[in-house]
Amino acid sequence: MNDQPANGDAGRLLACRACGNRVARAAPRCPACGAHEPTGAVPPPEALARPSPPPRRWGLAASLLGAALAGAAVSAVVLVLKPSAPPPAIERGPETPAPAAEPSAPAPVIAPPAAPEPSRSRGRPDWLFFFKAGDQLVRMGDNAPIGMVLRTVPTHAFPDGTVGPAYLVQSPDGGGQRFVDADELERGSRLQ
Repeated sequence: MNDQPANGDAGRLLACRACGNRVARAAPRCPACGAHEPTGAVPPPEALARPSPPPRRWGLAASLLGAALAGAAVSAVVLVLKPSAPPPAIERGPETPAPAAEPSAPAPVIAPPAAPEPSRSRGRPDWLFFFKAGDQLVRMGDNAPIGMVLRTVPTHAFPDGTVGPAYLVQSPDGGGQRFVDADELERGSRLQ
């Protein structure tokens, strides 16, 4: 399409000063925005004014926020002012005198402490050691220091006459060295 009609300068298309739409030079109004004399030297004052932005919809957001805050306030007041349940009443019967102690009451029997679990490493020359020389060990239950492993001994003769794998452990306070059954040490200690 040709922007310049053949009927001369009056039909020539120019940009509307209000909206930028292409209109004929002789047009009294812009067909897009309705501005008077869209191609005139001075645009009308309403054409110079910027269109105002659409109104913001803050009213809905503000009312939702207000409702949430009001709900939180009511919940807080209810929780604070709600009376707590009274402690349960302890029903006591009538006071009765304590029975007289019998002179020949048998003492309760206290079971001796359970014997330690027998070692699974005694008599096993093929025992695979869990700790290695240089490991610092602590007791599993309370993290008390046990000492440092100096070396592993595959066949150690224990005082009870049995032979089995053992660890040579340096005491943490530098008090000396001792041999410890491999199974016993591995069940009750961990790396520091």
